[in-house]
Parts: sequence; C-alpha cells; structure tokens
Amino acid sequence: MAPIRFSTARDAEEWDALVALSPGATGFHDWSWLQLQADVFGWRFEPLVVSDGDEPVGVFPVLLRSGWTRRPAEPPFPFVGPLVPPALLTSTLRAFRRWQVGHAVPVARFDLGPAVVAAAGVDLARAGVEQTPDRTYVVDLVGSSPEQIVASMKKGARYSLRAAGRNAVEVRPALPGELTALLPQVLGESYRSRGVPSPYPEEIGARVERWAAGRDDVLVTTAVVAGEPGGVIVALASHPVVTGWAGGTLRAHRAANPSTALFHDLLVWSLRRGHTAVDLVGHVDDGIARFKTSLGATERAFVNVVSSPLPRVVRTAAAAVRVGGAR
Repeated sequence: MAPIRFSTARDAEEWDALVALSPGATGFHDWSWLQLQADVFGWRFEPLVVSDGDEPVGVFPVLLRSGWTRRPAEPPFPFVGPLVPPALLTSTLRAFRRWQVGHAVPVARFDLGPAVVAAAGVDLARAGVEQTPDRTYVVDLVGSSPEQIVASMKKGARYSLRAAGRNAVEVRPALPGELTALLPQVLGESYRSRGVPSPYPEEIGARVERWAAGRDDVLVTTAVVAGEPGGVIVALASHPVVTGWAGGTLRAHRAANPSTALFHDLLVWSLRRGHTAVDLVGHVDDGIARFKTSLGATERAFVNVVSSPLPRVVRTAAAAVRVGGAR
C-alpha cells in the first residue's frame, strides 16, 4: 500500500471536486462554508488534500483556533472531518497523527459523519484515536412523494402541519434583511433554552445572508405568522443529502406551529430538487429529537473523534493547567 500523504489544497475548485467524490460529503465540508465559518469565528482553516501515494483521494479539513498555540476549534456544527475511501480511513488517521507531530498540533477534534461511519466499518481504536458516539436524524427521500412525506410523519406532526395551515402560517423565501434579523434571535432562544449562550456572534445572520445571496444550493426560508416573520431555516443543498444547518421559530409564535411548516417545506423542496435525503443535524436534546423523528426522520450514528500523539495523561494535565491559569 502506498503511503498516505497530505498537501494543501490550491483552491476551492480542487477542494470541492474531491469533496464531491465522497458519499459522506455534507455542506459543512464545502470550501466556501468552511471559509465563512473560519472568518466568522477567527479560526484557521487548514485544507488538507489526502493522497494515496501520488493520487489525491480525499480531503481532511482541519480547523484551529487563532493564537500562538495550535489548539483545535470546536465548531457548533457536526460532521467536519476526513472524507476518504473507506479502505483508507484507518491509515489516513494514523498518518494524520504524524502530521500533527510535524505541524505542532498536539490535539485535533473532528467528526466522522453518518455516511462515513456506515461505509467504513472499522474499529477506530486501531487508528490510535479516541471516539465518542453521537447521533443525528435523517429523512430518507428515495422513492418518496409530497404525499408520502406527510404520510410518514407521526400523528402529532401531521396535526401541527394542519394547525399551521389553519393559523395561516406562510412559508416563503426569506426577504432581504430577514435572515440578518431572525437568525441570531432564533439561535439565541434555542441555546438559552438549554441554559447556555449561543456560540454564534450577533452578526451571524448578516454574514450568512451575504454568503447565501444568489446561490441556488442554499435554502433560506421564512415562516410568516399573521403577517409577521416568526421563524427561519437555512439548509445546505450542494450534495445529494441536504444538510439542515439551523432553523426554528421564535417563542412568541410557536403556538401557531410554524416550525413543522418550515421543516415540511424543506423536505418537499429537497424532494423536488432530486435529493436523496435530508439530515436534520444532531440530537441536541430529547425534545428536539422527538420533533425530528415526528417528521419521519430515523436515527443515524456518527462519531466524535479526538486525535493526539500525546498520551491521555499528558493531555489531561495540560488541560488542567490551562483551566487553572484561566481562573
């Protein structure tokens, strides 16, 4: 077997062409999305091309925090990790640990998305990394129809969809300025309900709105309740599986059931474009998981990974020093 090698992608065209080769590709792997988020959070994006000998076979996006120490970024969205042929995943992860030594990256965190995990079928312990199971929820659209989408929903979701219609909830493309205003509010309420602040800056809506403008592979829709914008959803549709990044409705409007209408519109839009599935992205908590399964989604496993050439005892001690020094 030829050695696994890493190089830096020259540009978006090279990167996105390699991403598109993988059945595990998500919108979170695309060059423009990673650059956008790196700019928003002040991260450093290392676009590694993975080669089997001299042949490029995939990508390995690495996100690092800014500063003199090369610490891993912790994206508030999942799935960002290597996309390589399944037979090369273990050797790629081993080679990446050697890359970490040579580039002074003592710890890296990344994910293996549901399609990567399903295809690989390998014991990651053999690759010398630590893994933690996680889960997401996916609606399969293969062979479906608009009527089947509704029929596949649970009784409560079908009731909520009818209630949204009775409440004159309208779902339409977002107008200029709506994402800028609504997205920070929706994210803020969502995170506060779980007792934590939103990790996104206040300008996230404006940044994403500018990024999405004119693109046909990004869905941005608004739920209008009694003439007032009350919810928004953003989905990335550059690959066969649509990635539902963020969405929801403001608490003041939830009695009208606009969230079910928003997600139903996403599913129908994705079906009509010919996508094979919609990933509703993540478990979050039991209540949100129940909502996602009520839409006809099924649970899929993915994996959080920590890669380090350092022994765990050394990393634990270093983390304790950082925490103590921050007090």
